[in-house]
Amino acid sequence: MKLDSPLWNRHWPALWLALLAAYVLAGTPLAPFHGDESTLVYMSRDYVYLFFDHDLDKIRYSETPASPTEQHLRLLNGTIAKYLIGLAWHIGGFSPADINEQWDWGADWTYNQNNGHAPALELLQTVRWSSALLLAAGVMPVFLLGTALGGRRTAVFASLYYALNPALLLNGRRAMMEGSLVFFSLLTVLAGVWFIRSLTPADTGEKRRGWPAALVLGAASGLAFASKHTAAFTAAAVFAACVGYAVYQWVKNPREMRRIRNIVFPQIIFAAVTAALVFLALNPAWWDNPLVMPRVVLNLRAELLDIQVNAFGGYGGLSDMLGGFFRQMFVALPQYYEVAGWENFIGDQIARYETSPWRGVSVGGSAVGGCALVVMMVFGAWALWRGRRKAGAVRLVVGAWTVSVVAATLLLTPLEWQRYYLPVYPAVGLLTALGVDNLTGWILNRQNAKKARNVR
Repeated sequence: MKLDSPLWNRHWPALWLALLAAYVLAGTPLAPFHGDESTLVYMSRDYVYLFFDHDLDKIRYSETPASPTEQHLRLLNGTIAKYLIGLAWHIGGFSPADINEQWDWGADWTYNQNNGHAPALELLQTVRWSSALLLAAGVMPVFLLGTALGGRRTAVFASLYYALNPALLLNGRRAMMEGSLVFFSLLTVLAGVWFIRSLTPADTGEKRRGWPAALVLGAASGLAFASKHTAAFTAAAVFAACVGYAVYQWVKNPREMRRIRNIVFPQIIFAAVTAALVFLALNPAWWDNPLVMPRVVLNLRAELLDIQVNAFGGYGGLSDMLGGFFRQMFVALPQYYEVAGWENFIGDQIARYETSPWRGVSVGGSAVGGCALVVMMVFGAWALWRGRRKAGAVRLVVGAWTVSVVAATLLLTPLEWQRYYLPVYPAVGLLTALGVDNLTGWILNRQNAKKARNVR
């Protein structure tokens, strides 16, 4: 097949995405162990209560729960990962008796390993695929967003950054919530792009796809929020962009007022209701009092962060927060553990992972490289703003999402734990790819102009 043939042009993206996804999956068995993997496997008991015991009462909220620990974890964390982990060990031939206890952070490594607080190696390797597969699937929405934003070259750069990012790879390959969070968040942004494109004024002749797009937007948002509560910042930004663009179309073209009022706004409401229903369907603990639970969960999250800050030390101010953001987002060396001393227990695993070809590539990798990455991202942000007239709808969604996750992560993350920064990496990758693409195009255009002058 010739590289310039129409057949190759049609099919090379599928081959590219398959190679990137294979790379993401290849390193899954080598990822160094994290104690929270034990906790997520422990939380998959809810899968047992639902599909083995068929007893919803065991996972609904109770003032006097049979297991306060399980209810606390149920409210504090997302639900998608634990259900998928349960499905993974079920398909893999394991039984509820194989589920370990929660990791005890107040005890040492030896105690946890010897007293059933860590999953067996075979069980751990099996359940990790539930997260890794979703992380690998994320290369597709990244590629599609890159294509919508700047074309195929931007898509290639963005998807390559995503698939090689060490922080995404390490955390997404583990049996935790990050794989589902990243994938469904990206799907929400992509669905927002699809929906906002359906808002084009009627006189363009573009076929309407508003209701299917609204359904996908709502379902993806609900799944993202059910994966991890921090996905609310992504969903809120995408919905705000959709509402803002609809209002803009209304003001710009009064003839569209009736369609926007009678069709577009109901579609957005339908998407929001769908998101809420999907989330609630996956969170039986919220069913009895869904209006009160957000406050309960926020209080639990605040308590947990206070405990973490008191135990491990938090940022001392804005300068510390900016320094941590720079190190985690642009230098981006993998953070294998947060608790000092863990290198004594997983040091051999870290060494094996570091020397493997599946570790990924820290594009920044150092202070100098991180600064270069910042420059490329700023250049991409400028290109995003400059091109707002050409693809304003798409760039509005991506821009709103980027601003939201960057601001939320920068201002609300109290300590330098890399996995709290994961929602920002895909946005950074897209803007950096757009910046590299525009810079590459500018250099090529200058070279071509110089050659043309020389020929004359």
